[in-house]
Amino acid sequence: MLQLLSLTLAFDDVRFFGSVMFTDVDHPNDPPPTILIDHADEPPWFRLVNVDPDGQDLSVPAMVEADRIMRFVLRTAPDRIGRTAADFPQP
Repeated sequence: MLQLLSLTLAFDDVRFFGSVMFTDVDHPNDPPPTILIDHADEPPWFRLVNVDPDGQDLSVPAMVEADRIMRFVLRTAPDRIGRTAADFPQP
């Protein structure tokens, strides 16, 4: 089970980047799963890269959670990256 450890985002007028780290309570001694976030010019308007080279599959729990968090953040503040609410339809 993952718990959010850290979320860092930096925005300018149209771009952003950052990272999200989790604590895996089932494996507390393992390095924290860390996902890098970068701006993209097409939907969903961001790219995710797992720092674990074997964890790039979008079904990896840390990638799923990072995707969910980013979609929430961008739905609540789309103007921060030059978008509108229409760019982020509700699931």
